[in-house]
Amino acid sequence: MVTAVTGGIGEGKTTVLGYLAELGFKTVSADSLARTVFEDPIINGLLARTVDHNGPILPVELRNALFGNPDLRRGVNRIMHPRIVDLIRRSAADFVEIPLLIEACLQGEFDSIWVVTCGLVEQRRRLTIRYENTIDVDALIAAQLPTEVKIPFADEVFRTNRDIQTVRRNVSEALQRRFERG
Repeated sequence: MVTAVTGGIGEGKTTVLGYLAELGFKTVSADSLARTVFEDPIINGLLARTVDHNGPILPVELRNALFGNPDLRRGVNRIMHPRIVDLIRRSAADFVEIPLLIEACLQGEFDSIWVVTCGLVEQRRRLTIRYENTIDVDALIAAQLPTEVKIPFADEVFRTNRDIQTVRRNVSEALQRRFERG
């Protein structure tokens, strides 16, 4: 049984995935796989040409080019997503952290879906700290589907604006339900 762990940027998906790894489950992050794909010189060259950039492109340059440009984002996704999905399939992971699960229409690839959320106020606070006020966090949040839209797809929802012990207990309880369902 393979479970997707999704939610918005800065909402605690990595925390949940890390706890699952501590428990001995095989985990993989789509973001980590995306970095691997991005570093492939052929893919990087395609991405650079897509954004009209000379030579290899850096992640920050690509992110800046994509901001507010949905057509360009779709072009980049057409290059990246098939390769990332292939790596996910080959990973044999029990849990896959995949932020753009619903946006990429990949929910059918998984046996269950866990959505991680912390609420918009906490999400803004976390992102402001993470990016040290160097980017517009509201624009970053707006670039993704709101987490509230992902919740109807969820088999489990985890609220990470609570203390870590509560989050871990909630994950443990969800694991128990997962095994009871088969």
